[in-house]
Amino acid sequence: MIKAKIYRSSKRVFECQIEGTKELVSATALREVVKRSHPVVGDYVHLNKNNDEYEITEALERSNSIFRRIVRTNKTKHIAANVDLILITASVSKPDYKPFLIDRYLLRATQWEIPVIVIFNKMDEFDNQFDLEYEKKKLHSLGVTTFEVSSKFKENETLNKNMDELIALLQGKTAICLGQSGVGKSKLISALSKGEIELLSSRLSKKVDKGAHTTTWAQVVDCNGFEMIDSPGIRSLAIQDISTDELDHLFPDLNIHFHKCKFNNCTHEDHIKGCYFNTLDMDLLENQIIMDRLISYMKIKDEVESVPEWDKD
Repeated sequence: MIKAKIYRSSKRVFECQIEGTKELVSATALREVVKRSHPVVGDYVHLNKNNDEYEITEALERSNSIFRRIVRTNKTKHIAANVDLILITASVSKPDYKPFLIDRYLLRATQWEIPVIVIFNKMDEFDNQFDLEYEKKKLHSLGVTTFEVSSKFKENETLNKNMDELIALLQGKTAICLGQSGVGKSKLISALSKGEIELLSSRLSKKVDKGAHTTTWAQVVDCNGFEMIDSPGIRSLAIQDISTDELDHLFPDLNIHFHKCKFNNCTHEDHIKGCYFNTLDMDLLENQIIMDRLISYMKIKDEVESVPEWDKD
């Protein structure tokens, strides 16, 4: 058996990197493998070589996966596997920083059980557009590491040090970069890979390939010491596949407080008597953070409940 990692996927044909030799080969997955656990980028697999052709005979157990549930069919669609780190990238200038959007990414990361780093990008353009220190404290209270970087501002010693520390942290890992359009993911990945990778037209493209790939398949790309997963299946932040019951557990920092309300069916609104959250001293920073997270929770809950189960994709 030959062990390999899937670097690119397209239906039943996969480009795999053989462990040890780093050779890239094209392999076809056996029908029973596809039916049992359809392989995705990041999966480790066993290959069998028959003459000059490779076959995927087995997909190995995943440490985790990025997925979404298909509610109507009660199935799970896996998009990528064995991800070590999610890089949530936010701009500190344009587009405007959106804490609610960060909370949506954090919700998914909690569901996928993948560690997260939040990167505040474009720090060369930061002019106190929002309370950065407060946002960092809020994320740190959730156990999330943050970095302040800029792909442009080469003269700033602190920002350069932050970038070097982030590069060191990524070494040997497989990561995925998430963030809204315009936050600078392309230039950030190029800087992190020390110029080895260029993101063009929202797709990953190696400079050595002498041109941009505009294909729509999922792929893993070697970024000079670490790997980056790029998949069109992770572009959407739709949360229709999340149930109301599941939502509480995807906000673990709030879930520990929900039982403190007087009534089990408490809606946690500001006029509700017996709600634990209405008793908090808002002069305390930790309680301000709790209430900010509760606002995000309530918004997402409204969104989840707005679509009936029978109408979810």
